[in-house]
Amino acid sequence: MPPWFAFYGLPVCISINTFQPMNETYHYPTLRPRPHATTVSSLVSYLADCQVKDSQLTSMHIALALEYIYLPSLRFWRDFRIEDVADALSLHMPNWQRTAAMANGRAGLLLAELGNILAINAFDDANAEMMLAVPLSERPKTAASAFSWISNELVRKGLTAELEFARPDGDRCGEKALEVLHRLEQAQRGIVIERLGTNVARAYRDAVMNHRVGLLMPAS
Repeated sequence: MPPWFAFYGLPVCISINTFQPMNETYHYPTLRPRPHATTVSSLVSYLADCQVKDSQLTSMHIALALEYIYLPSLRFWRDFRIEDVADALSLHMPNWQRTAAMANGRAGLLLAELGNILAINAFDDANAEMMLAVPLSERPKTAASAFSWISNELVRKGLTAELEFARPDGDRCGEKALEVLHRLEQAQRGIVIERLGTNVARAYRDAVMNHRVGLLMPAS
């Protein structure tokens, strides 16, 4: 896959060469006006609540933070950029790119991994939103039929790169899109259906917060 392979206008793979080497910190504009300014603040709060340290700056830990802030709304992932994540990391830990954990280009690698996660989520969102745009009676109901429907739509729209990205996952692509579609449909009714990852992230945050409270309480 080439370093800037893109679908729906979003990068699937972010080249680590895009980022400055470790001895030259890459500066992102902080909290510039974007649709996700509030979400960035929520991400910073989560990192602070969980007391994320430099040794925990891994794609697994930050992906969990991203799960925590997710809201089932149109274009959530498609409007969320890797710059938003970088802003949050810089606000939580201003010198994060200069920590030992980020030495030898690992800051760029971390952002590349997180960029891929965002792009895959955006891909599922975009497919679900295509289905949401058609009448309820015409929406596919199974993973297999959803994948077939998505494939046909991508062919019809001439989105070759998106189609090539969807094919390896097959029915799983349709399944993930249906999951997002269900959350969006319920959100339109005022019902929030959370992702499993969101529940896991909340449980982790609560455990850390409870542990902190326990440390502050005087021993009996």
